[in-house]
Amino acid sequence: MFAPKSLDSFLDLFFDGVIITDRDGLIIKVNSAYQRMTGKTAEELVGKDIRTTVGIKLHSNESSTIRVLEEKRPVTIIQRAPMGNGYKEYMTTGMPMFNDQNEIEYVVNCVRDMTELNELKQHLSRARQMNQNYLEEIETLRQQVHKYDFVAHSKVMLDVRDAADKVASVDSPVMLRGESGVGKEVIAKYIHHQSKRSKGAFIKVNCGAIPASLMESEFFGYESGAFTGASKEGKPGYFEMADKGTLFLDEIGDMPLDLQVKLLRALEEQEFRRVGGVKTIRSDVRIIAATNQDLEEMVAQKEFRKDLYYRLQVYPIHIPPLRERKEEIPFFIEHFLQQYQEKNAIQIQLTREATQLLYQYDWPGNIRELINVMERMAISCANGEIRPEHLPREMFGNLGKIIPKTFQEEVELFEFQGMKRALTLHKSTRKAAKALQMSQPTFVRKMKQYEEKYKCDPKVNHQ
Repeated sequence: MFAPKSLDSFLDLFFDGVIITDRDGLIIKVNSAYQRMTGKTAEELVGKDIRTTVGIKLHSNESSTIRVLEEKRPVTIIQRAPMGNGYKEYMTTGMPMFNDQNEIEYVVNCVRDMTELNELKQHLSRARQMNQNYLEEIETLRQQVHKYDFVAHSKVMLDVRDAADKVASVDSPVMLRGESGVGKEVIAKYIHHQSKRSKGAFIKVNCGAIPASLMESEFFGYESGAFTGASKEGKPGYFEMADKGTLFLDEIGDMPLDLQVKLLRALEEQEFRRVGGVKTIRSDVRIIAATNQDLEEMVAQKEFRKDLYYRLQVYPIHIPPLRERKEEIPFFIEHFLQQYQEKNAIQIQLTREATQLLYQYDWPGNIRELINVMERMAISCANGEIRPEHLPREMFGNLGKIIPKTFQEEVELFEFQGMKRALTLHKSTRKAAKALQMSQPTFVRKMKQYEEKYKCDPKVNHQ
């Protein structure tokens, strides 16, 4: 006998499978866990040559026992066994047991089922990713959503909020249309948090920022070894992370046509497979898409799939640019200043003239540009007061693109900027000249001189 009978009971306490062979590779003992793994009884295995069991259920074409006997050292290998449409993965470690003549007497193999461990790792990785998304979501909501608290003081934005409230109660896809910087992400988050999915994840994907070669694996995830450089544990994609939540597809017009096909299939069937995987994964995701492009023209030019367009364009919401809702500018300013003051523990205020200039500007970059300008002025102003001279030069046409070559040009550009500010503020050269304490003829002469010298487009009325 290899060992007393009590050893059987001892080995059966192990969660891992244990198989012991002699120096000739004959199986002399297996525990209960190993029998469960292989689906074979001890009577079917004991006494058999380990070489004849290769290919049976658990074993692959490689045997840790044979390698231990050949190499006379501990050996660890990974083995795979077919299971349904996939496979199970086992880690087998073989340990040689030597006699007094330093010859191998027995080989003890411990077999661990890695499938469950790998699944736990994937769940942990997914949980960590979702936790990170939650933290980012909370921070983003604190800094951005709460920053302007979905500003809606104009009729057009009140209509947008009403539309968002209506669609939030259902799961229909939403298409947010509007120029860059108008607040499409804020509206998407508002819809998510007003919906029944508010406790689920909100996953934002910028379709224009992901390399085309990585898009499929980013959206649908990948299995271990799916491609060179892939994580050993595999990785869940956006659809898995957004399960029971919302997937926000920003810049949807930048998505390659081949991925559009797979996206459409995932939306219609609510299931997909990871890259390199065979297992079908179901995902319950609400889609909100956004674009500043003319999708209708892209469909006509066959740059965007018509079937995907109609799948996403179920409930379109147009978000107007800031120039069409200027009455909200003071509210954005107020929210920004409050946030900036709380963050930096300083007091900042705008003069009436500076506020009026901000109100009159067309804001091609919309809310994003306004926030950028406000922060820049808050940094550059002195004594906590933002005045007209703190406004950036680029707000006055192509004046901002001119780089002075001499100190004299620097002085002239500073004066030119001040004159354009005054003209914008006071609407006429007479009032602007009076505000700058110069005569109207001098004001007009200098404006013409600077416009000609610096090649600026004269958009002022010299009256």
